Amino acid sequence: MPGKRPPNTDCAILVHAKFSVLPSGPLVWRFENFSTKEAAQSAATPASAVVEATGKVWLLTLSSKGNRSKGGTFVTETNQLPSIPSGPSYEIVVYQANLGPEAIVPVHTHSGPETWYLLTGEQCLELPGRTVRARAGETMFAPADTPMKLNMVGPGKRDALFIIVHDSSKPATTFVDWQPKGVCHK
Repeated sequence: MPGKRPPNTDCAILVHAKFSVLPSGPLVWRFENFSTKEAAQSAATPASAVVEATGKVWLLTLSSKGNRSKGGTFVTETNQLPSIPSGPSYEIVVYQANLGPEAIVPVHTHSGPETWYLLTGEQCLELPGRTVRARAGETMFAPADTPMKLNMVGPGKRDALFIIVHDSSKPATTFVDWQPKGVCHK
């Protein structure tokens, strides 16, 4: 059953999916819509997750660039992801968060790369030595084991799907004591 963010909840985990082997080759996240959750589930691979967001059924698949699922409507795919640290098995954790500029997201790292697809609004991610920005309809990602500070920017709320894929024997998220410079708000 695909996950769905409960009403009146700003941020929720939609699904945890475990799988044993990473797909081969350089990897991307592919975002597709399906007419029903059953259709999405039948097109899913072991490295996929089915979720509901913004009134749509989404199939999120870790795959080689250019692949497409039968029966789906292609939305987008990321650029090639940073490496995923190897492990005995893997976990995909998918969240949806609809946060405004007042939201405070603590500084943290992930044991695998984190990817966002912005449904609305815009955000800025501060990493050591650089920032990454995205707006509605765009994707962005951060490498594994990298301190990050997520900032919602612009006047309205930012609604996004975000995905962490990591070695399932390690915690997905760790809070850290890195001090960002606040460059997203300058």
